[in-house]
Amino acid sequence: MEIIYALDLIGTFAFAVYGASVAIDKEFDIVGVFLCSFLCGVGGGTIRECILGNLPFYFYDNNYIFVMLAGMLFSIVTYKIFTHINKSMLVVDAIGLATFAYIGAEKAANAGLGLFAMMLFSALSAAGGGILKDILVREVPQTLKTDLYITPTLVASLVYFLLGPYRTHPLVTLVFIVGIFLARFYAIFHKVQLWQPQHSSLHSKLWK
Repeated sequence: MEIIYALDLIGTFAFAVYGASVAIDKEFDIVGVFLCSFLCGVGGGTIRECILGNLPFYFYDNNYIFVMLAGMLFSIVTYKIFTHINKSMLVVDAIGLATFAYIGAEKAANAGLGLFAMMLFSALSAAGGGILKDILVREVPQTLKTDLYITPTLVASLVYFLLGPYRTHPLVTLVFIVGIFLARFYAIFHKVQLWQPQHSSLHSKLWK
């Protein structure tokens, strides 16, 4: 669907912006900025397509590369005022998260794969690029520590799987994407986090 394609490009732009901004924070050169932007923008989708045995989508659709480069340049130009537009970009990021998650689940369904693959591809498409970027800059991925980020994709993928033959209905697509977007939007502005097991200094000393 054209709307999914448009949202996919918007998400790629937003993720590329964040990848580039992290690289600028780390004082990377232009190649490093490009690499972080690339990984964040299309890294998760690349891994997904490789698992499926397909060529990555940007090899035959240059729009993804153009949008990713636009995101990188946007980040460079607006870096000094990025903190002022961060909230707005987080909303765009949430759109990308929801769209990437849907595309991942749909790809698994179209390949005839089961529940685990749908959940994995959904989470991987949505958060895989950001995790790769964090590994590159030697940081603990925030999606695994502070943000309610991956969980909505897993829940939506489970519901998507349970719907079975009704998955292709346009309303299912709409609910999937809007549901994840609203969950992420709520988490951003209300600082919602998952439960974290408590650790103690004694426990840390015992394992040293």
